[in-house]
Amino acid sequence: TLVTHIHNKLLEDPNTFDHVFWITVSQDFSIHKLQNDIAKMVDLDLSNVDDEKKRAAKLPQALLRRKQSVLILDDVWNHFLLEKVGIPPRVNGCKLILTARSLDLCRRMSCQVKIKVEPLSEEEAWNLFSEKLGHEIAMIPELKDITRTVAKECA
Repeated sequence: TLVTHIHNKLLEDPNTFDHVFWITVSQDFSIHKLQNDIAKMVDLDLSNVDDEKKRAAKLPQALLRRKQSVLILDDVWNHFLLEKVGIPPRVNGCKLILTARSLDLCRRMSCQVKIKVEPLSEEEAWNLFSEKLGHEIAMIPELKDITRTVAKECA
């Protein structure tokens, strides 16, 4: 994905950011789980802290100690308050990138810059699919209808 490419580029250039953290949020989101995932990334032990507010109070300090860091939250499905998790809002040196399927979700989470990635056209999807599958396999007469259908679903 595009954000994977961004992640890898950030890792390649150590002069840009000292730390790049990646967390896949997904549909089974919970504040407690996200707090645990972030804490693990920044070497913070929250195992003895059950209260979400107390956990949220500890995370910003741990993130800010990491100076010049990027936190990537991938596959966000639900709106949540960053402060409730413990992610500091708009702090110098700490950048947040999130990916979501909904532009409205990005607006509700007060994203400063929103980049909408358009889906591939059917022809682009077919070209990519057949390239990855192998042109010889994609063009086998018995499979051509199936491969075209799969590529169309990806468009």
